[in-house]
Amino acid sequence: MQRNNLRFALGALLFAGVTAVDAAAQCPAADAFEPNDDCLSATPVTPGSYANLTLEGPLNGENQDFYSISVPAGEIITVDLTFATATGDIDLYLYDTTTPNCGGTATGDYLIRGFTGSDNEQVSWTNSTGAAETYTIMVDAWDSDSDFGCNDYSMDITVAPDPCTTAVDDGLEENDTCGAAVALAGGSTTSLFTSTTDEDYYTINVPAAQILTVDVSYASGVNADIDLELFDDLACTNQVDFSFSTGGTGQVTWTNTTGATATLVMRAAPDAATGSCNNYDLNVALAFDPCQTGTDDALEDNDSCATAAGLGAGAHAGLFTSTADEDYYLVTVPAGEILTVDVTYISGVNADVDLELFDDLACTNQVDFSFSFGGTGTVEWVNATGAAATVVLRVAPDAATGDCNDYDLNIASAPDPCLDPLADDGFEDNDDCASAVSMADGTYTGLFTVDNDEDYYEVTLADGDTLNVDILFTDANGDLDLVLYESLADCNLDVDAASSTGVVDNESVSYTNTTGSTLTMIIRVYHWTGDSASDCNTYDMIIDGSGGSAATPFCAGDGSAGACPCANESAVGAGEGCNSSLGFGAILTAAGSASVANDDMVFTLSQARPNQPSLLVQGSVAVALPFKDGLLCMGNPTERLEVVFLDGTGTGSTTVSIVTEGNVSVGQTRYYQQWFRDPGGVSPCGSGSNFSGGLIVNWM
Repeated sequence: MQRNNLRFALGALLFAGVTAVDAAAQCPAADAFEPNDDCLSATPVTPGSYANLTLEGPLNGENQDFYSISVPAGEIITVDLTFATATGDIDLYLYDTTTPNCGGTATGDYLIRGFTGSDNEQVSWTNSTGAAETYTIMVDAWDSDSDFGCNDYSMDITVAPDPCTTAVDDGLEENDTCGAAVALAGGSTTSLFTSTTDEDYYTINVPAAQILTVDVSYASGVNADIDLELFDDLACTNQVDFSFSTGGTGQVTWTNTTGATATLVMRAAPDAATGSCNNYDLNVALAFDPCQTGTDDALEDNDSCATAAGLGAGAHAGLFTSTADEDYYLVTVPAGEILTVDVTYISGVNADVDLELFDDLACTNQVDFSFSFGGTGTVEWVNATGAAATVVLRVAPDAATGDCNDYDLNIASAPDPCLDPLADDGFEDNDDCASAVSMADGTYTGLFTVDNDEDYYEVTLADGDTLNVDILFTDANGDLDLVLYESLADCNLDVDAASSTGVVDNESVSYTNTTGSTLTMIIRVYHWTGDSASDCNTYDMIIDGSGGSAATPFCAGDGSAGACPCANESAVGAGEGCNSSLGFGAILTAAGSASVANDDMVFTLSQARPNQPSLLVQGSVAVALPFKDGLLCMGNPTERLEVVFLDGTGTGSTTVSIVTEGNVSVGQTRYYQQWFRDPGGVSPCGSGSNFSGGLIVNWM
């Protein structure tokens, strides 16, 4: 959590006054509503949004938060909590004046609860008492979340009329039975209402050869979902479509193939499993059925492979296909280019539209196919023949979904980077082990590899040093893999020392030289030949081979960075912080890499006061200020990353993601220090806490 004032951020942890038991996870300062720790002290609130709230969990004695609110008769209260469950799982309870045990969590103690194991919780309740009612909200840490020290949360409270108790009949009543159905015109009709005792029926006239589509929308999650039922007879006996609506929307459709105008009846009713009523809106749309009214488009007759019509690049709208009248097109693709054909159409009413691509004029060798659905589909082909080539595109309805449809095509071709000789990067030709290019530590952008043109790089790694290599790329554009070899001989034999061959964005390897001598290592980057999406890709590469610690020590407590608060300097050159009550200073070390992509940095504090809490702090600037019994080495803006409880030797390591908790990015320099308790009135300067020396990390 970032603080603009470092002294406030550090002081908020109260290290000088907590015990070893309750300091394992310290909460920030109490929020503005404390103390509201039980039903009797519940803080009165009104509808609105409340931010910057805090909750203590099992590690800090589990201090619940209580709020009270008055809800008018016939209205619904909805409470939403927003939080990250990874920091601590929070539960939500609602009570009224009749619940037997306000604050209780057993079945029967509460009206309703939000009790998931995911981020955020919500509860809703209708005041059906006939009078204003006071409700109590309890925000509670999940008892079984033993790592829960504290968590921040926000709370949103809304109170709104319940349509089931306050609504009046809409303007189309009384249409409560099939026989009393009222006419519904095309377009939008809003502010309708239905309940289990007051269903709605409508008649809709559908002209010959037209398609009827009715959409319903409503507020979901508070009252009932709204179901639609469509009948093609006035007695409501022959159902032709039905919508079990969910999530606030639903739809029914029907195509009039009778040859004359037809009158349908539609029933709108609440889903009894989700509630007894709701408000809703309807939209009625009518459109001509292309399967009955469509005529051949201007490119006909192109009904067979032999009669395929030529089609150039660009958009082609207003096309039509049916099971009895398929469409074929000739498309010419320049050498070295990728052809992309996209189809769009209205889905869910008539047939989906499928595409098939052939690289011969007899339509015998299929090179791509699209089982299109949802209104879109795409086929692609790469012309690697070395000359312009003509392919055949077949467009036909998916017979499982309908007989016909209108559609639009868009045809485009563009140079294929995998075939472009100019795409090679500046390190070519480094295509095999023997031609590996010598590299230094750093970031290299705009690199390129393609099938049969791999990339090899050479780096020197001293004994005891660690080499970290990251390649950054988008896997959807071509899957790349990364391999390390200890020597040229191993590279020639393909005997790797480390490798990363996932099928996701980016790859990363790390290798520590423990051979006793300097190694000349080979890095290999290549495109996986099993990838059907592409034959190549571009990438960036980060090499960090300086070895040793991933962080640089600074701000020692030996007087070199400034005087300690009470002449408690540690031994010169020891790399420690200012002396603690133990007679020496604490040491902070780092393991892993400074790679943001790897995210494997671990900080370890040693030589600190045993069995005490400590805190890893990150700063954005370097300072050296006397503070408590040590030197404060980093300044604002700061981040408190993790509370680490030290063992009997005064040692402890971080477990969290430093990249995530510190919100760090590639190219940033950050400063780190561990603050630890030194209690008992025996610390050199009497403040009860001290600091380790600092570390600098240049994130890559």
